[in-house]
Amino acid sequence: MFESVKNIYKTMLRNEIANRFAKVFSVDVLVKGSTFLLLPVYLHLMTQEEVGTFNYIFVFIQTISVLLIFGLYQAQSKLYHDYKGIEREQLLFSINLVLFAFLAVILLPIYVFGFDFQLMDFVFGNSINYELFRWPLLLAFITSVGSYLLFNYLLTSENIRKVQIYNLLKMIISNGIVIVILYVSKSDKVITRLIVYYLCEIMLWICFLFSYVKQFRFTFDWEKIKRILSICIPTFLLSLISTILGFSDKYFVRQKTDMSIMAVYTVGITISSVCYLVIMSFQNVWMPIFLKEKNVEENFRKTGKLVKIIIGSFIGIAVIMIIGVKIALMFNIIPTSYGEVLKILPFLFIAQIISSVNTLYGNYFLYFNRMTLGSLVGGSVYIVSFFINFWLIPRYGVTGAVIAILLNNIVLLTIVYSVVKHLYRNNINS
Repeated sequence: MFESVKNIYKTMLRNEIANRFAKVFSVDVLVKGSTFLLLPVYLHLMTQEEVGTFNYIFVFIQTISVLLIFGLYQAQSKLYHDYKGIEREQLLFSINLVLFAFLAVILLPIYVFGFDFQLMDFVFGNSINYELFRWPLLLAFITSVGSYLLFNYLLTSENIRKVQIYNLLKMIISNGIVIVILYVSKSDKVITRLIVYYLCEIMLWICFLFSYVKQFRFTFDWEKIKRILSICIPTFLLSLISTILGFSDKYFVRQKTDMSIMAVYTVGITISSVCYLVIMSFQNVWMPIFLKEKNVEENFRKTGKLVKIIIGSFIGIAVIMIIGVKIALMFNIIPTSYGEVLKILPFLFIAQIISSVNTLYGNYFLYFNRMTLGSLVGGSVYIVSFFINFWLIPRYGVTGAVIAILLNNIVLLTIVYSVVKHLYRNNINS
């Protein structure tokens, strides 16, 4: 038996994907695993209503940040390996120039003319005093966008060592400082946690930003900008639609229930998102290898094999996590007021598994340079999904939200797989 394990280990070391994934995931599992390990700490440091409010705001920040990055992470991943030397340096500068221009065009008018007050009133209602959150939210948006593009560069350039250091520092600094300050603070814990977390994030971002900027060649290249826009505009349009869907379930839950129920719902999503975190860690490693592979049949074969492994692995993870949550509730490690989360976790895990499979097949829209088609497919499904949310959640609350998430992912995977299979057949027959 020992020899069998030893042989498997040696095989993994020789496998490029497994080797890189192990290097990234070894630290990623600590960083993202801390989300679950420290969850009981945060649940005891904050009231259930405060947890619901913070999670609602945090999801909103992450959702808007994906929109504000303008799809440039896709352009960086796709085009980075197409250029070398000075041209690559021009590309990186051009990507960040487009980002700066986009943020200036979008954010300046919104904040100068006060349009953000109307938007936030629609999103938050009376849940928060927006005057207190206005500038912390702007800081959070900008920091999240900058950090995401920087981290994408570290992964795309295959600088695994820096990825590990970045993740480790983020875990230690952000969680450590936030927990200490929440423990001693007597002020509003929602805004305190928000400000401290993003101040830590911006300090870390600045520390790593210098090595990124050093790769820039500060020259304007219109041809590269046109290539960048050809990728990021379709991605942005899809993000615009997916933003509405991605946040609409929380929005309708907030309207239908109170922040205590929101806390149960978002804690359930947080626990089940272990699947999302694993697939994103894998995706970060897989994408550079996937995009460099020119043999379509080989890529499709590998994807099919990965799908089987992921489904089996995630079913095992789901069972372990649900049992773990039940034990944590029994011993009050997780406050017993969150007991309702056990009713929704199985459905959330199934939805996450389906979503993970969809992520792998969705990569082919970028691989085949059919991002516009991907945007149309995704956009059509997202519009349908919005109406599913609109119909189910106001009537059935959290139960409706869970059913809607499951239905939305099933519909999306069915259509994406059918379209990608059609593209694949056309490619190998041409």
